[in-house]
Amino acid sequence: MKSVHLIAVQSELHLEHYRERGAFETRVLELCSRAVEGLPEGEPRIIAFPEAFALPLVFWLETPEQVVRSGSALEAGLRLLRLRWREALGTATPSPSALFHLRALEVWPLWERTFAQAARRSGAYMVAGSLFSPLVDWEPARGYHRKGRGVYNLSLVFSPQGTLLARVPKINLTKDERQSFLQGGDWGAQVLQTRLGRIANLICLDAFHEHLIERCDAAGAWLVVQPSANAARWEGPWSADPAQLEGQVWLREGLARKLEGRENLRYGINPMLNGNLYNLRFEGRSGIYAAGQVLALADLPTGDAIVRSRVELP
Repeated sequence: MKSVHLIAVQSELHLEHYRERGAFETRVLELCSRAVEGLPEGEPRIIAFPEAFALPLVFWLETPEQVVRSGSALEAGLRLLRLRWREALGTATPSPSALFHLRALEVWPLWERTFAQAARRSGAYMVAGSLFSPLVDWEPARGYHRKGRGVYNLSLVFSPQGTLLARVPKINLTKDERQSFLQGGDWGAQVLQTRLGRIANLICLDAFHEHLIERCDAAGAWLVVQPSANAARWEGPWSADPAQLEGQVWLREGLARKLEGRENLRYGINPMLNGNLYNLRFEGRSGIYAAGQVLALADLPTGDAIVRSRVELP
């Protein structure tokens, strides 16, 4: 049987990684280098980054200090819109989501090109975390351009050749995402056919919804990737029931349980974001899972970590 290396990149947010284009590229490439360090040459590997990994670029990439030093993401966004109000009006999007339209063509190309390069260097299928953005497309006469007025939590998936295989929107949104004027999008390909078989990409909350797990299983996926950014203390009370701990519920109700009894789904990768984005603090232990099993788990719910497991393809 053929084996594949499943790799979750747990990353902590630091301002210096998002202020300049070169710093962001270096950060991604260094994490990917650590992810594949010591792996046998030529053995397939899948690397997954956390949800919202690229989101700080919207607020921090080459922006004024007054934006960077704001007290909240909302305050930072409003300050940036005030500073660039003429350009914001040109997006024809009369809502706070104009921020994401304003920044899309400045941020998306960096995100896409950096992870295409990382996939090639790593020789890996790459799930590039996610970004809050309108759909951005490219064609020769127009170059990069925005499509439509909607703003989504979007994830990108690349081949080992650096080819963009899919743009996957999050379907089920959190309260914070709805307050950011995002839309859920059920138009993407959550299941992709690759040379390693069918793999699914369900962003964070989506992987907790049974009907989406069922959809991926029925479509023949053997792997589900769950890029996550959980704005809660891992050892703190669960928002739905303060008598339970957030991390315990996450591990109990997460991928290990969702994979149980499935026809095709066998494994899961859950990379988690850590650190602060203004008034939001993210914590979580990244993991690799099989049905009813934790195959590998980060030691801590904070800081960077590379979590790997070698599994056999079904």
